[in-house]
Amino acid sequence: MASDKYDVTVIGDVFCDIATTPIVAYPERDKQIGCEFMLSIGGQAGNCAAACASLGLRTALICKTGNDVLSNWVISELQNSGVSCFSSLSEKEDHPGITVSISFEDGSRSMLSDRGANLDLKPEDLDFELVRGARFVMRAGHWNTEGLFTVNKELIESAKAAEGVYTGVDIGWSAYLGWTAGAKQTVFEFLPATDFLFVNEAEIEGLSANAEGGAQELLAKGCKNVIVHRGANGSAWITRDFVLSCPSFNVKSISPTGAGDVFNAGFIYAVLAGKQAEECLRFANACAALHISRRRQGNVFPTLEAVERLTRI
Repeated sequence: MASDKYDVTVIGDVFCDIATTPIVAYPERDKQIGCEFMLSIGGQAGNCAAACASLGLRTALICKTGNDVLSNWVISELQNSGVSCFSSLSEKEDHPGITVSISFEDGSRSMLSDRGANLDLKPEDLDFELVRGARFVMRAGHWNTEGLFTVNKELIESAKAAEGVYTGVDIGWSAYLGWTAGAKQTVFEFLPATDFLFVNEAEIEGLSANAEGGAQELLAKGCKNVIVHRGANGSAWITRDFVLSCPSFNVKSISPTGAGDVFNAGFIYAVLAGKQAEECLRFANACAALHISRRRQGNVFPTLEAVERLTRI
């Protein structure tokens, strides 16, 4: 199955995203307002894989879907984006993950999610040869794929054991399990094999209960680098040796959903290209800026040319 060499193998969740263009506020109950909807690839893993492929990286995605029209559409769009999909079909759920994302004019958003077939992604769906053969292995959508909790540590350690392979994890927000001790332990156990942990500030606080020194706590548990999504405040790279911040690009937010996942793809590209730390953050910030400032007309993820144009400004 995994005879080809990939730059990136992404393992995790895929969703069908239904997002609004920015509105002022929710309508009152039993009221209706007009807005525009955008249909696109979603999920932390799905977005990251599509964005990696758009930047020119040879990208594989291990995921699970149903067998309905939405599942078929999501896989087709991923393949059209250049992603090699190693997708198995769920016997329990006939639909993929579905998220409805409401964006507001102040740049915030609210989301309603059904994890669908993502909950049925199991250890037997994984191809460890595909994992060990990549230059960068990205485990995304941790909380949306509970079926992999028992194998996450082995999966990431297996990737890390291969020569010259980087490992990354984006856990996302624990909307279903909460930040209980047991839930957090499912993250802590694989941190020693994790090169790059991608989190936002709320997730750091959820994991550590310490917003100030939380990143250092995560480093102490074994991960090598904490990469922080800071939204309008840009991003940060935190290690035991340095803390580096990079400002965001000043763009109008039209669709913020998936911006963190696209940031991750940009960061992965920059790391594999051998860019310096500050360049990696700036390149990733540019990817996120392009993504949030575009109206979703089909699945348009940032191209290398567009990102390089923005970074020259």
